Amino acid sequence: MTAEQRAITRKALRKYGVRQWARTPENRCWQEAIDESILYYKEHDPLRADLLQLRYFENRPEEEVIERLHIGRTTYQKAQQDLLSTIAINAARRGAF
Repeated sequence: MTAEQRAITRKALRKYGVRQWARTPENRCWQEAIDESILYYKEHDPLRADLLQLRYFENRPEEEVIERLHIGRTTYQKAQQDLLSTIAINAARRGAF
């Protein structure tokens, strides 16, 4: 995953749920990709689902997320990278990139 793809994915996560954001076809692709990722992680990896919720949807600071999830910084960084990669792959399959 390139730095640019990571930045685009983070931007989509920040906009997710904002009123009328998903009205464009590109943003609908992102919304569907994020929705699919949420469902996947809720079922298969609750830690990453919680990280996604706390960091991106509740806008909690990194330190707070680490503390609340009782994980180390390395685990946090790996989990975050996995999240961003999964969402980006799902978005790419829908034509968002």
